[in-house]
Amino acid sequence: MISTIILSFGIYDIFYLLITFIIIYVTHYYYRYFTRLNPLPGPFPIPFLGNVHQKIGYEYNDWLKLMHKKYGDIFEINFVGQRSIILCRTEFIENMNIPTTKTKYPFRFHITEGLTEYGYIGTGLVNNNDHKSWKYNRQFFSQAMMTPSFNHQSIEWTNELWNEMEFYWNKLGEDYELDFIKWMLRFTNEIIFKISTGKKNNSIACYYNSLIPENFINLSENENKKIKDSEDFIHSIETLVDGLIYFVIFNKFMRRYVPFIRGKINGFLKNRDYLFERISNIIKERKIEIENTPLDQPLRHDMLTSFITANTSRDINSTKHGDVDLLRPMTDKEIFGNILDAINGGTDTTANLLCFVVYYLGHYPEVKQRLRQELDEVLGNDLTKPINYNNIEKLYYCDAVIKEVYRHSPITFFIGRINVEKDEVGGFNWPEGTSFHILYSEIMMSKDYWTNPEKFDPYRFYKIDENHNNNYLLEKQHIKNSFTIFGGGIRICPGRKLAMIELKCLLALIYRKYDIELADINSPLKYESGLFTTCKELIVKIKSRKF
Repeated sequence: MISTIILSFGIYDIFYLLITFIIIYVTHYYYRYFTRLNPLPGPFPIPFLGNVHQKIGYEYNDWLKLMHKKYGDIFEINFVGQRSIILCRTEFIENMNIPTTKTKYPFRFHITEGLTEYGYIGTGLVNNNDHKSWKYNRQFFSQAMMTPSFNHQSIEWTNELWNEMEFYWNKLGEDYELDFIKWMLRFTNEIIFKISTGKKNNSIACYYNSLIPENFINLSENENKKIKDSEDFIHSIETLVDGLIYFVIFNKFMRRYVPFIRGKINGFLKNRDYLFERISNIIKERKIEIENTPLDQPLRHDMLTSFITANTSRDINSTKHGDVDLLRPMTDKEIFGNILDAINGGTDTTANLLCFVVYYLGHYPEVKQRLRQELDEVLGNDLTKPINYNNIEKLYYCDAVIKEVYRHSPITFFIGRINVEKDEVGGFNWPEGTSFHILYSEIMMSKDYWTNPEKFDPYRFYKIDENHNNNYLLEKQHIKNSFTIFGGGIRICPGRKLAMIELKCLLALIYRKYDIELADINSPLKYESGLFTTCKELIVKIKSRKF
């Protein structure tokens, strides 16, 4: 019956039917738009695209800041049918960063069909919207990363890896122009790979060998394969992060059928499969190693081993968990999700922030000089002496430099929040499930919270409570929620201590002994802004410091 009706349709009938469906869809789309709850100012959306077409030609952060100037401190945008409320004032977000599980805002984002297709379904910590699973994972993640012994071990590994990287830099010579972001991505990946899996990834050595063509002549086929595998792994992490924005702003129809976008999506999915398989194989290999290790022999201490042995006969910390919900082994999906989150978060964000710090220090020589003064005071004259935890704790100005750079160029420029209960925000009552974006790139540059916000000056973070510093009266008020590097509330980054240790330690190791010259001092900062801001290139020369 149905097939007979379909066959009776002529070409014009199909055309008119298609037009009818489009009219119905567009009518329904705009009916929902004009009758939406709490209509806010914002760019006008169109069917299928929402506001995607208006973002074309802009980096995401730049576009949101442009929308803020046009529409004010609270406005709305629409991607893939998802309405998001953009918040640019601290008083709007008072309830969103409460550090208790009783918060109305326990989640960052809706798990959309796009993120699900891309594999960001939240089996670890970052996008996990299953509260029990998230709480369970946070317990072990925090236990692995927040212990004092872990912090000391991280500093030791950073010192060791710095010695290796310094050796390669010296071999390249002072006139060699190197892309700093490529080295930093491999440095941070090496650290987090060691912490996560207990093994060395040799990414720095492989990258160095890839730069010297004559090195390949003397390398075996197996050694060349290791170089390729290491480089592919780093590129894969970068590509995974770059692809996120495509699965957020484009709907399924556009991802499947629009030619240019479809090609990009297929490339990102192919890369995802490669990276996920690599990480899965690492986990499988470690499981086999543990199974083949006698019970009376100790296992090495790393995150992967802790996750695999959690609440099993091999778990030396099993008695420390008081919550009944936590007394079970981790599932394979949870182990995978946590390791993926660790490697992603520990590689990309820290490396990019290091590059931004180097860029700003290159443009503010007086800040670099003050930083060196502190390094000399804390570390002394022995340039070969390893840095320890006590040294790191005393680098107050270095800490201030990192924070001021982040205020100007945040890696995570917005933070998502989803409410699970009704709440009032910005003078409006919002139902549960509303998507909010806290636009920290605007909050951290607002004249309402910062003195001369456009000025780059780490002193606004340095001993701000001392009486002699009267230049930053707003900063002395410590306005709540006006600054963040690692998020806030129950979703605050569990790797924040590791990140600051790594940042301060590496900056100290470099600048106490070397100078980093920007190859082109007039070149603007080369970055891309998807869901995160990333440095795409930073060409520098590494020179011996002139005392």
